[in-house]
Amino acid sequence: MLDVKRDILPLKDIMYRLALRITLSSQEAEDVVQDVIIKLWNTRDHLDTVDNLEAYALRMTRNLA
Repeated sequence: MLDVKRDILPLKDIMYRLALRITLSSQEAEDVVQDVIIKLWNTRDHLDTVDNLEAYALRMTRNLA
């Protein structure tokens, strides 16, 4: 089972840096990261099949930004 504190929150900074590079706006980057974390949380039951959670989260961040 996915643990938010152990699995998702450590990715927050790298997701923010990626979103900031794409959007060039700190506010938009924060919004993107928040949206991705919410999407990850809402699909947490299906994330057991994901091999690399970091790559998955970064892809979601890039697509959303």
